[in-house]
Amino acid sequence: MDQHTPPTVSAICEVVGRQAIASAVGVGLTAVSNAASENRFPARWFYAVRALCAESGIQCPERLFSFAGIDNSSAGAA
Repeated sequence: MDQHTPPTVSAICEVVGRQAIASAVGVGLTAVSNAASENRFPARWFYAVRALCAESGIQCPERLFSFAGIDNSSAGAA
């Protein structure tokens, strides 16, 4: 993942690994693939995905999660 390009859910899935995410949050691979295609992780996955990203040395922007009250209209912005 390029350090100058804002991370996407798909990019995080590729770096961290879909199976690692699925195991960490207790879901199947289909749920992780669905999140990647929607470019949005469920909010309840935040702490697990953030920890996986930290282990991989990549950013984990809150805007990639479906938190209530966060303006996702600028999801491509850093």
